[in-house]
Amino acid sequence: MGSRLKYLLLKNLPVITVLTGSFLITAGWQWYHYPHKPHLKFVLASLAVWVLITIFYKLGKKLFLFLTKKFNRHNFWYNDFATLLDKIFFTFSLFFLVLFLKDEVLSLSYFTIVLILFFYHLHTIFKKHPGHQPWIIVNRNIAIFTITFFLLNSSYQFLARRYYILDPEANIDSIVLFRALAMTLFWLFGLSIGGTIFTITKNWWRYIWTGLWVIFFITTQIFWIANIGILYFSGLYLSPVMLQHTAGGGNVIWNWLTFILIVSSGASLIFFGWRGWCWARAHHILNNHAWRFYYTIIIVTTISSFLIFTSFKTAPEFRVAKNFYNYFTNQTSPPIILDPVIQNKLHRFGLNYNLDEFYVSHHNQIFTPTNTIKLLPDKFKINKLNILIVFLESFSSRLTSVYNNKYPGLTPGLENFAANPHTTIFKNYYNASTPTITGLMSGLCSFLPPTGNTEIETNKRIQSHHLLCLPQILKNNGYQNTSYITAVEKEFSHKDSLFGSMGVDNIFGTEELKKYISGVPLAWGYSDHQMFPATANFMDNAKQPFLIMLSTVDTHPPFNIAKDMINYGDGTNPVLNSIHTTDNAFDKFWQNFVSSSFYQNTIVIAVADHAIFPTAVDKNLNPEIKKLTFYDENTFLMYIPDSTLPKTIDTYSSSLDFAPSLLQLLNINTANAFEGHSIFDDRKLYPNLIGMHEFGLYTNQLDQNGKRMIDYNLPTQIKCDDKEISESNGPLTLCEFLQFFI
Repeated sequence: MGSRLKYLLLKNLPVITVLTGSFLITAGWQWYHYPHKPHLKFVLASLAVWVLITIFYKLGKKLFLFLTKKFNRHNFWYNDFATLLDKIFFTFSLFFLVLFLKDEVLSLSYFTIVLILFFYHLHTIFKKHPGHQPWIIVNRNIAIFTITFFLLNSSYQFLARRYYILDPEANIDSIVLFRALAMTLFWLFGLSIGGTIFTITKNWWRYIWTGLWVIFFITTQIFWIANIGILYFSGLYLSPVMLQHTAGGGNVIWNWLTFILIVSSGASLIFFGWRGWCWARAHHILNNHAWRFYYTIIIVTTISSFLIFTSFKTAPEFRVAKNFYNYFTNQTSPPIILDPVIQNKLHRFGLNYNLDEFYVSHHNQIFTPTNTIKLLPDKFKINKLNILIVFLESFSSRLTSVYNNKYPGLTPGLENFAANPHTTIFKNYYNASTPTITGLMSGLCSFLPPTGNTEIETNKRIQSHHLLCLPQILKNNGYQNTSYITAVEKEFSHKDSLFGSMGVDNIFGTEELKKYISGVPLAWGYSDHQMFPATANFMDNAKQPFLIMLSTVDTHPPFNIAKDMINYGDGTNPVLNSIHTTDNAFDKFWQNFVSSSFYQNTIVIAVADHAIFPTAVDKNLNPEIKKLTFYDENTFLMYIPDSTLPKTIDTYSSSLDFAPSLLQLLNINTANAFEGHSIFDDRKLYPNLIGMHEFGLYTNQLDQNGKRMIDYNLPTQIKCDDKEISESNGPLTLCEFLQFFI
């Protein structure tokens, strides 16, 4: 009985092999793509697919046998190879088991193992060919290129998936695998085109395509080094906008990750150079038939895959290329007239425009003169207060122990500052833009900057927007000195042009600070521990009343730049270490400030320039947060001598409201073009918040039930009908916001 069963199994082994292979393909495909419930429908659909795949394979095999006989190929293909096709089909079906895996690393590892097994199986089959040497050499070359391309692209796609924050396919299982496979086919396709041309002609120009392919491949490796660096820094892909914002910031973009990539990419290029030499040598000494066979398979497979699947179009390479193409070919949308319904919805955010006037956001006053709220002691009505604004780099409130007790002792300096009886804590205060340069524009000018650096590339360019910003208003009202201090070169992100346009008298960057700070810069420029003492020195020598603004730097991505870092806890988290370090520098400054004469006549404001970048806040820091954006609640604390303000103010507000609020505090009421409102006046009438920049459009608004709705996306990824306008009493949608943004 046992021997008969064994005989039957051996006799029907080809049928069993084919049925098993088609079953594995069906199982993986259906499990991944088809709803599992209702179960009966799933089973019936899977049976149908199983049958179809089996039939298609059988028909394909018959076609192969017909063609090999018709074109009088070697008997090996009609006999031995045809017999082994069933085993090749089964090995191929093992790829589809990866669709059951949800872990990216596991799926990539499994696919690599099957890929090696597949080519090894082909190797053992080709050894049966009487003239097997050319086929083995070609198979080995194609295998090495395929596996190496796959491993290289897997690493790139994995890092991109890890750091990119706006990936619409982020929740798709095995998306890294699909993209890596798509890019592997892309490179093999180009190589196959070059190889095919090489085999069909002896002319000199047969080298051109392969030469262009090599140049393109090397360029792509350089692109990935920069792209991963920018992803790690910002959470976004390389783009014209990102290049504008990172110009001059090479020592931040070129972080530890990019250094690793430089080394690994260099090693891979050396390896590919060696394999390329082997590939070219093999073309010269071998019969072209084997090469053409493989090239045809690769070309047909690639074209079929790109027609059926969309993984290539979702890969970073494709999206980045499309962004640059649109930018340099001026692929912009046609002019859009702001719909009255959208304009009315913007009123709920406090954005009141008169589109019939040239100055669409002109206002005669900042706050209501009849407002009787007492904001300052009477003695400061005559004697003007000095103002020090510390713009804390990337200081979301969730990562300060003043607002969040999850990290006890993380920011003891700010805790001491907040505990002062004359310090007010502002809650529900969000950034209206990002990164630093536009965050400062939104705060100091009460302006939503739509395109950032491009508007301020030349000196005083900001004036083309007819903006009147906080420094100039203070100068117009008796302030004797306005200064801005930054740790890096003042030309970085055109800060010199920006603050010069705002009316700032003195702008200090790395070069200017050398006169005041001894020792070499310890961070990206000077560290916060170097900057705060210099700021105190500027205060001592400045004409009063003054406005001095300082931008900290130690908490700038990638959070590990400062050489005088002070660890938090066990020191394993660079984000928390950097926050703890900036706080320590501020605490030392604050302790000296309290014992100085400035304690009685100077306002000190500690406020974030923008929220922390989402890539910095991983699952270990905030496991309860599924996905952050570039917009978040910011740290905002204000000390006023003999303050009459409440200890806590929780009015929903944004950085647009910073300048109006400070000016009302100082009782300076002037004509303006502010888009924000004073927190002490009518901001509470507008409980909805808005944020905008190329880094994303953001809305934080109340629904009809009084619950907050938060929506966010990149402008380039918002897909809408040109006429898509919801009802006037509904929320502002991102499609409507996009029309306003454009």
